[in-house]
Amino acid sequence: MRIARKFSGLCVLAMLAALSIGVVSATTPALAGPAPAIPPARQATGAALYDFAAENAKSEALDLDNLDPAVLREIFAHRRQRVLAAMPDESAMIVYATEAPQPRRLEFQVEHSENHDFIFLTGLEGLDSLDSALLLLPTPEKNWEVLYTSGDVEMIRTMTGIEEVKPLARLEEELSAAMTDFRDMRITQIRRWPLSAALAKAWGEDEKALYLNYPRFLRLGMPEPPRLEIFAKIERFSPEMDLRDAAGILDRVRMLHDAYSLASLRRAVAITHEGVVEGLSVIRPGMTELEAMETIDFVYRYRGAYLGFPTSVRAHGTAGGRETREIPEGYISFVPRSGARRVEAGGWIHIDTGASFSHHSADVQRNMPVDGTFTEEQRRYYEIVLDVQKTVISMVRPGVTWWELHNKAVEMLRDAGGYDRSYTYGIGHFIGMEVHDEGDYVTPLQPGMAMAIEQGLALPNGVRFALEDDVLVTENGYEWLSRDIPIEVADVEAMAARTSSFEPFVTKRRD
Repeated sequence: MRIARKFSGLCVLAMLAALSIGVVSATTPALAGPAPAIPPARQATGAALYDFAAENAKSEALDLDNLDPAVLREIFAHRRQRVLAAMPDESAMIVYATEAPQPRRLEFQVEHSENHDFIFLTGLEGLDSLDSALLLLPTPEKNWEVLYTSGDVEMIRTMTGIEEVKPLARLEEELSAAMTDFRDMRITQIRRWPLSAALAKAWGEDEKALYLNYPRFLRLGMPEPPRLEIFAKIERFSPEMDLRDAAGILDRVRMLHDAYSLASLRRAVAITHEGVVEGLSVIRPGMTELEAMETIDFVYRYRGAYLGFPTSVRAHGTAGGRETREIPEGYISFVPRSGARRVEAGGWIHIDTGASFSHHSADVQRNMPVDGTFTEEQRRYYEIVLDVQKTVISMVRPGVTWWELHNKAVEMLRDAGGYDRSYTYGIGHFIGMEVHDEGDYVTPLQPGMAMAIEQGLALPNGVRFALEDDVLVTENGYEWLSRDIPIEVADVEAMAARTSSFEPFVTKRRD
């Protein structure tokens, strides 16, 4: 099967700098490298029909607690138009709804990760999205948007605002008819099957480009998603079909956030702020990592969010030194990120967490001395990391590359005492519908991109000082979305001294 996959060698190389999961080693050199050249065509694709200033202004007017269904329908309709505008001529796209990713998935996908593309384009999820597919076809005559569903056709039409909604069985019929060359169709068939005729005419007689949502988080050794059987059958019945991965188009649309995405991201960060403050201010010697983690996660759920990824609370004692383990590729979700280790007086706390609201995830790392006041040594290491973080964030603006940000962090950590040797992950990653969202790490930053900026240092005894913040690229610079989550030394100490809302519960439980 001829499949045009989305990863070029340059993209794979650049994405290595954005990995945020890994075992920190005091001897592994930091990644560094140049900013690769960007093909001109790639830069423009995702910007079709996108106006950051307009979307940002709209986001401020959205009331996420009382959203007008008509406004939501307009938002999803505009997303589909952006995808149609980004598609090459004489091509079509089918995005199938999916139920779950493969088992043993990579990194931190949530249950609906594989369905995010379908949700992004339709707003449908859960029962309303089961056994469904969306077909998009740009033609000179009209832009076709056809939703195939196993649910109630009229109800789905009302919910989505998509005019053409059909039973799922019609997709097989219309696609089969369309795979016939247009010259073989009779007038009767053209009249009876207008969509099939439009597809056949657009495809022509040679290679027929069809974009499909192949698995994003694939594991070759695991059971295959059922839709791959359909994709293979299409190629067998029509060898001239050029099957392509739709992610190459969808990624560059999703990484430029519209009003709904921007509002959802800001809400996710605000909820994360509340969870971090409650979770860290309730910590005291004797509490377990798991108890602190559950406090943070409860706040997220109570505020209408869920976990963008498993919350990590790591307690380091005065002697440092906690065991780490190498995690086999694909098994990271099997390893608990917070455990039964108890917080020690004089120790250090590191957290990595993020709430997800309306399918948009925050990603934040913070640190705190257990006793509430930085020791001289803790403060020295922390301020090295804080200085790097603030410097790198200040560099964010349109036109800057990921490599420029990454190499600046490496340079500063090296100059501060060779701490680049323990900086093994990379300066950050895109955020959005995934905590490690899809995007192009070769393309220079553009207004509307959202990212997590992360870096830090690890001492030989295992104690980790690391910060991560969520940042939005704006027209002239950046918006530090997570700036209010305590990060300055004085603010962290004030948070530690604060009485948590959970204090009565924790005290009563201890007694």
